[in-house]
Amino acid sequence: MSWRHKLVEVVVGKEGEIFKQGGDDDIRILDLATGTADVAILLGKAASHYTSSTTPSKYKPVIIGLDPSQNMISVGNDKITRHNLSNIVRLGLGDSRKLDDVVDNSFHAATMSFGIRNVPEKEMALCEIHRILKKSGSSLPSKLAIMEFSEPGPDSGVLGLVARFFIRHVVPSLGALLSGAPKEYMHLQKSIKEFPSPEKFVEMMEGLKCPARSPENDELEVHTFGAFRVTEVINLNFGSVQIYVATPILKKYVTE
Repeated sequence: MSWRHKLVEVVVGKEGEIFKQGGDDDIRILDLATGTADVAILLGKAASHYTSSTTPSKYKPVIIGLDPSQNMISVGNDKITRHNLSNIVRLGLGDSRKLDDVVDNSFHAATMSFGIRNVPEKEMALCEIHRILKKSGSSLPSKLAIMEFSEPGPDSGVLGLVARFFIRHVVPSLGALLSGAPKEYMHLQKSIKEFPSPEKFVEMMEGLKCPARSPENDELEVHTFGAFRVTEVINLNFGSVQIYVATPILKKYVTE
């Protein structure tokens, strides 16, 4: 199973549980930094597979992919057409740090594959994702799944040594060879090295203090803030790739 297939399985469930839950609206999944829509297409295929005429839910799946690059979106749209998924998957321009056109509490899940590493204001992007994920109204909790590279530390043993070799040498060399853009893949190596360790990234996600709005009147709740509870960290490829699985939560400020 490829890394992206694993990411999709984590989000939709082994039996497509996300598409079979009850609720009062369409099942909506947002793929951020979608690029040429590889993950969005896999999500669309899963949605098509699990929402046949025998599916009890009367609501249709909607997969939205956003990316800041129009060129990427154009390539992705061509691929979606070739896969006959235009009725499920839609792409648009969007920056994960500023999802102004996305309504609060409107998505059942969000994904980001190898994108958060390149976002300078990671906390801002995470808070925007928190804002748009559903906090209630579904039989299953909403879910965020982020897949990203990391470079294991020096105390990670033999497997860590293998992973560091993969990150420092195999990824940039193979990427440069296949793409013909060696400078971009040297940047990839540098950005991976600078990305927080899995432990630090989990701390970041769980330590957020995102503004929280009341679902009743859309006003800011002064004594409440949003964060994520990381429920699982899945290690892939000798620990050089992680999938962070989290649910959005609301917390109260503790006052003396």
